[in-house]
Amino acid sequence: MTRKTTGIPGLDGMLQGGFPFPSAILVAGEPGTGKTTLAVQSLFHGAREGEKSLYITAISEPQWLVQKFLSSFSFYSQELVEKGVVNFIDIGPTLMKNPSDMLNIIKKKIEQFQPLRIVIDPITPMTDMLQWRGETREFMHELFAYLKAFNCLTLVTAEMSYDDISHSQESYMVDGVVMLSYPEEEKVRRKFLEVLKMRGTKHTTGRQLIDITDEGLAVQAGLR
Repeated sequence: MTRKTTGIPGLDGMLQGGFPFPSAILVAGEPGTGKTTLAVQSLFHGAREGEKSLYITAISEPQWLVQKFLSSFSFYSQELVEKGVVNFIDIGPTLMKNPSDMLNIIKKKIEQFQPLRIVIDPITPMTDMLQWRGETREFMHELFAYLKAFNCLTLVTAEMSYDDISHSQESYMVDGVVMLSYPEEEKVRRKFLEVLKMRGTKHTTGRQLIDITDEGLAVQAGLR
């Protein structure tokens, strides 16, 4: 099986060498658990390996504000952004004006930049906007079918708890699910990563402790 190294210390060892390629991976968790950090850290890792990379967002914050937040991490490289190796795209205006056109916009951007590694962060506002129109399932099915046919690695973040995963459409359609959490234990919150699903490969199970520092996210596999 072809794999792409994750760029997350400790995670490749849990996945027998990295993410299967091509594949679509769901990075799920509640706000503040480290979803964006993990996804973009992996994106820049791929860029440093020579992979064209694309970050797609539909959140309300301006794109420059997102990049300013990410620039606090050492894995972020403005040089790679300026060279066009990493590209940031905001489809928020399309989401607000014409939600039904989101899929076409995403396809056009992917075909324009020809990335090998993609981050969609987060997908939650897209699916929420389409839900009342009854278009969520069709959108999800077409999106993931397109991504797999395009032959790339895609990390999709979503705001979910453990209870949400079992009945979410995303978790059934993707090839892998990485869950981030920060439960309270003895009046202290610690952050964990758990690989719940990874098609075509064995993987380490159970919650693994993670640290988030200026260098990014790292998995302390085996520690509790």
